[in-house]
Amino acid sequence: MSNYNDIEDNEIRIIGNASQPSPTPHKRFWQRWWFWAAIAAVILLFVLLIGLAYKSDILHFGNTTEPTAEESDFDQYTSTNVNAVSPTIVAREPATVLISDTVVNDVPLQILTPVNAVPELCLGIPDTTDERIILALQAADIRADNNEIVGAFVLKGELLARGVAKKGFCAILDGTVRLGLAESTPYFEEATNEDGYFFRQYPLVCDGRMVENKPKGKALRHALCELDGQVVVVSSGDEESFHDFAQALADLGVQNAINLVGKDAYGFFHGNDNDFQSWGDLYQEWKSSPYLNFLVWRTPR
Repeated sequence: MSNYNDIEDNEIRIIGNASQPSPTPHKRFWQRWWFWAAIAAVILLFVLLIGLAYKSDILHFGNTTEPTAEESDFDQYTSTNVNAVSPTIVAREPATVLISDTVVNDVPLQILTPVNAVPELCLGIPDTTDERIILALQAADIRADNNEIVGAFVLKGELLARGVAKKGFCAILDGTVRLGLAESTPYFEEATNEDGYFFRQYPLVCDGRMVENKPKGKALRHALCELDGQVVVVSSGDEESFHDFAQALADLGVQNAINLVGKDAYGFFHGNDNDFQSWGDLYQEWKSSPYLNFLVWRTPR
């Protein structure tokens, strides 16, 4: 027998089982089903995240011409001086609203000062024929997804909503108003325990300095302000951005201020000589929310 390794120059010898199929070549990773499944999952996740981000920007009513992202650049601010501001009392004068107009940084402003009246919160549109109500404006925003109140809200000691998405706050205790900027404040607990009122909104001015807010765009603005030791409402005569409105308030000399619902939000006041003025849209469909709320000033009984 010749040696197995002894192969002649003109001889061809097949080694192994000729009937055995050759091994299947490995597929590259982009040729495998799981690669494309992973790509599809990533695309789907990206679309879902975009959708959630868009939805979060339209969750709230109020200034609906602009996104309502729930953050403000408040970290650089600290509310170190929260004053208890009592209602403005003028002896022997009926309850009324004093009106003054000014222009700051080319921003026309109207200042409404309630006199001889006590502030409180209420649900539902106030009775416009009740002359004891001298001033009424929408206070906290309403969510579009469930028609509930945005942020913590206390109505005469009753807790109706929770949350600190908006860091500005107004607390009303025994007729006095406290405006500030904080994620946590003891005035929330005091309002709950002492039949008080509490709501949250965007902060505009803190300790005399304007506060930047993330929402962009322009709208008619209203603000609840501490000015010269009094609580006043300041409204813009034109559509303004948050930045320009807040800066105008600070330059006006406002110590603390929070936003009130703007754009076409409804409001009214009774002035001297039975002067009645209103603004905004009373008949918007979303205002049928049972949690639609107002900040009002009433003549004490």
